[in-house]
Amino acid sequence: MITGRVERISTGIEGFDPLIEGGLVKSKSYLITGPPGSGKTTFGIQFLVEGAKRGEKVVYISLIQDPEEVIKDYERFDPSVWNYVQKGNLILYDLGKEVWGPTAKPPQWSSIMVRIKDLVRESNINRLVIDPLTAIDFPTSDPAEKRAELATFLRTMSALGITSLLIAELTDLDRYSEEHYLVDGVIMLHYYLEGNDMARAIQVLKMRRTRHETKMYRLEFGPKGLVVRGPVL
Repeated sequence: MITGRVERISTGIEGFDPLIEGGLVKSKSYLITGPPGSGKTTFGIQFLVEGAKRGEKVVYISLIQDPEEVIKDYERFDPSVWNYVQKGNLILYDLGKEVWGPTAKPPQWSSIMVRIKDLVRESNINRLVIDPLTAIDFPTSDPAEKRAELATFLRTMSALGITSLLIAELTDLDRYSEEHYLVDGVIMLHYYLEGNDMARAIQVLKMRRTRHETKMYRLEFGPKGLVVRGPVL
């Protein structure tokens, strides 16, 4: 039996790491999913900024939005985020221009992997966010081939030593896809009705090699970004 210490890294989300034994397992891939407006992209940027603060090289790969606009949105929580961009610790990779051009086609996992390998060689990347996962195309409709391609991507990411967050929209809570089963963890963001108002919550559905909470916890936008509060009663 192979045993050993599990190395973890902080997400940078106040109140979240204690729910997952102190942080994410290093060099693994995690799915961040939930409905529109639930805080998924902010979660991803906050995770990257935490790494940049620690001197790591991190990458935000955007497949739809202009990544500079995403950083402008995050700036209200941490104006120093632009310092990390200017120093090259936080790399903004805009694949959206290639995806949505007049003759462009959605990228495939294999083409994104080529770009990531180039970034690793050039900048020794530690953390990565792909936003959104749903903009990536599969060259086949066969479920087994889809699963094999995604599994190859995730294994390669782990071998490169990259801890990654894959962001995906989720509107149907009864539908699970290949990535839910293959990633090392699934973190779901929720909306729920609290009195007459809609509130946000976060829930860990899956976390390999980790004892984790399964309850829904309140998720709020504080002055410095996302903050996890107590359990939803």
